[in-house]
Amino acid sequence: MEDRRLPAALIRQLPNVLTTVRLAAVPVFAALLLSADGAPAPMAAVVFAFAAVTDFLDGELSRRLHAQSRYGRVLDPIADRLLIDVAVVLLWHVDRLPLVLMLIVLSRDVLLLTSLVVGPGRGHGVRVNVMGKAGTLVMMMGLLFTIVTPRGSVPASVVLWTGVALLLIAALLYGRGVLREQRREPGSEPPLNPAQR
Repeated sequence: MEDRRLPAALIRQLPNVLTTVRLAAVPVFAALLLSADGAPAPMAAVVFAFAAVTDFLDGELSRRLHAQSRYGRVLDPIADRLLIDVAVVLLWHVDRLPLVLMLIVLSRDVLLLTSLVVGPGRGHGVRVNVMGKAGTLVMMMGLLFTIVTPRGSVPASVVLWTGVALLLIAALLYGRGVLREQRREPGSEPPLNPAQR
């Protein structure tokens, strides 16, 4: 009986393993992107795409296996935002993204993660927000296109700004949820946080 329980317990840890792998992929991606010195970086794109796939895969596995954990609820959105934020900062650094886009993305993520640590979501992690999930997907696609295309690619810019718009809408929805939460009785569930994929 114990032998059967051990593999099941290990399988239920797969979402957390994928989250950890995604965190470990961030410095590898950063090094490959910087080594391209502003040119298209196919190897960095491969690592970024792999990390992005683990983002959606670990969420799907955690739901199918009913393997949600505090580790995943807290670190999964942090890993997502870290991957995106590092990509945005480095692409701006090599003159592949405008400053205003970087500032919008970073400001939004700082506010949302702060709310997770000291705000309404503290101690509860985050819950799925459809608009945030869509925004994260589009943003990752835009960043991937930017990494592999020449500087000034119009299609990549269109996808990127679409992702930014979706993420800002998700942030507004989260803000509305915060206002609703403040009117509720203590002990109720936290509002949806769009940082979750």
